Amino acid sequence: MSTAKRDETPEQLFERVSLRLRTVGLESAVEALIAVCTEKGSPMPARATAGVALLRANGMLVDKSDGGKKAKAPHEMTGDELQAEIDRLKRSAQHVQAGNPDVSDDGAGGAFE
Repeated sequence: MSTAKRDETPEQLFERVSLRLRTVGLESAVEALIAVCTEKGSPMPARATAGVALLRANGMLVDKSDGGKKAKAPHEMTGDELQAEIDRLKRSAQHVQAGNPDVSDDGAGGAFE
């Protein structure tokens, strides 16, 4: 079954199916994740994975060390942000080597963890 309509350009097709994906697809995905989480018969790994996906979608999984901002992946960081994270990791490693692991790292995790 083709989704292309007669005389529809590739750009029009892309726009139409993108809209459907962002509406029907998004709603279906959320409903499926919620169903997996709430179904007592779902395997625990599936329930855990669905739960994490829902928490991420809600913005609840954030890096608390930056005042609640979402942690960036290394490829999303600027040079200054990468250097700050490297410096933080070095300080954390020095404290661990000194036998004092909790001094500089609050356990919130960083971009490289």
